[in-house]
Amino acid sequence: MVRTGYQWFAISVVAAFAALGALSGCTLRPAAVIDAPLVPPQVQAPQPANEQAAPTPTPADAPPATETQAGPEEAPLDSASAAVGPDFVPGINPLTGLPVADPAVLTCKPLMVAISLFPVSAREKQAGLPQAAFVFEIYDHDGMTRNLVGFYGDYIQGLEEILANHLAESAPGFSIGPIRSGRLAYEDIKTLFPGAVLITAGASSEVAEQLSNRQNVFGSDPGNINSAGLDLAKLQGLVPCNADPAEYSGLSFDPAPPPGGVEAPSFQVIYNDLNRVRWDYDPARLAYLQWRDRADASGEYYPSIDHLTGEQLGFPNVVVLFAQHRFVNSTATIVEVETLYVQGRRGLLFRDGRQHEITWSTRKGELRLFGPDGQPIALRPGPTYFEVVSYQSTWNPQAMTVRFHTPPRP
Repeated sequence: MVRTGYQWFAISVVAAFAALGALSGCTLRPAAVIDAPLVPPQVQAPQPANEQAAPTPTPADAPPATETQAGPEEAPLDSASAAVGPDFVPGINPLTGLPVADPAVLTCKPLMVAISLFPVSAREKQAGLPQAAFVFEIYDHDGMTRNLVGFYGDYIQGLEEILANHLAESAPGFSIGPIRSGRLAYEDIKTLFPGAVLITAGASSEVAEQLSNRQNVFGSDPGNINSAGLDLAKLQGLVPCNADPAEYSGLSFDPAPPPGGVEAPSFQVIYNDLNRVRWDYDPARLAYLQWRDRADASGEYYPSIDHLTGEQLGFPNVVVLFAQHRFVNSTATIVEVETLYVQGRRGLLFRDGRQHEITWSTRKGELRLFGPDGQPIALRPGPTYFEVVSYQSTWNPQAMTVRFHTPPRP
């Protein structure tokens, strides 16, 4: 099933019943910004049992947000208990908690692709993320970030259906992209998914020697930094299909929201005054919709659009992971991010319009999320977007803002 638009609600029901353009090479200048309280859009999130959120006013000068419709008064169909994980359940994608039509696709190893966010022009061609199982946004250098996008399960079938139905007015020339060079932080994350194949558009010599199981994809136009990508033909047979799906278990999923948490209809992650991300909860899609600035210091946000579907990116789960960051070269352009074999690390989970304090662990080589009681905390069935920030980063619950702070320079 293609996971686009308002189909997230339908997919959750199934799960319940299944058991500035030229910024390339430039430096984003850090700037001091006072964290003012984020004015959320006026939306109503699903509430845990015996809890009711207070209405949230929206002043006239609120930031742009999606227009949303209130959900039905009665409990949604997917509120019934249908928890899966952390152990593997046959026929269920262990990285999304969603059923697959053909369980054989779960034997194909994950595909992990370096997707560009800078220069800003790269976002005009960004494609394929709605079919991802997960996305990690990772600090690159000089205030910029890059996506490591993980595909697993029936993503090829989903892309085929999108392209067959011509859901986008104009295609960017590839199904997944634009692809950029490798980063050191990718290796530890990739290790969490045994046998995963990493796709990059090259890598510096210092980084390339530390990246395993990697394949290069190069652009079709030497003069266009955003021309590297994967089309359907290149995806066929790209990863071996001899995996044990149980190797990718560890996460828990449940359409019913966990108890507790606080109302969070909107929040920001500020990596730099020229690199800001905002997430607004849309109860119609049961997902947080992504907005980004244009690296112009205006503070204005614009919807992140997938250029295969023509729709705004939305994720049922957004997780902020606080992780140790270290610069490993004198120019502070290569960053090591400690995401492997750690435990008890702080995190924030956003799902169903609420924010939960969590901890995360990869002590056994698999990612697990825990609630305040130390028990596994469930994600909503569907993909997850991970914002990976430094230990020095701060969370302001009044302003609903995560602010990234760079680690000490060497």
